[in-house]
Amino acid sequence: MRSYKVELPRGIEVDIFNLPEDFEEQIKESFKGYTAETAKEYRYCDKLGYIDCCIKHLNGGKRSDDIVNEMVEGRILYEWRENGEIITEDDIYCFEFMEECYDRGKENERLCSHFGSDDHHIYDQIQKMLVKVITIVMNCEEE
Repeated sequence: MRSYKVELPRGIEVDIFNLPEDFEEQIKESFKGYTAETAKEYRYCDKLGYIDCCIKHLNGGKRSDDIVNEMVEGRILYEWRENGEIITEDDIYCFEFMEECYDRGKENERLCSHFGSDDHHIYDQIQKMLVKVITIVMNCEEE
């Protein structure tokens, strides 16, 4: 049987092809911990925030500065390999590069993100698991 582990918020790690029997309970407990300090009237904001955290984790949970550094390094390597030149500061501190960084950030935060896998079986299974997480979180009752 196929196996592929992903991380979710608050230390949950699951195999998307073999979810644990207590998956729903794990998500509920994780969400309960996430909302521990939140007033009842703001729980819907927390539900959306928790789902955002799931997407961030599924996309590797990288920090913005690490992603920008990777993009700069990629641009340096590309320019060196293709043209034998080193980029200048103006190539980084330009509108087009900032736009590229912003667009990449927006794409990685969408529910329809690709989650870093080119294998459509893995991608489809991650999407199914994420739908389960969303359903569980959205149906959590207020205490």
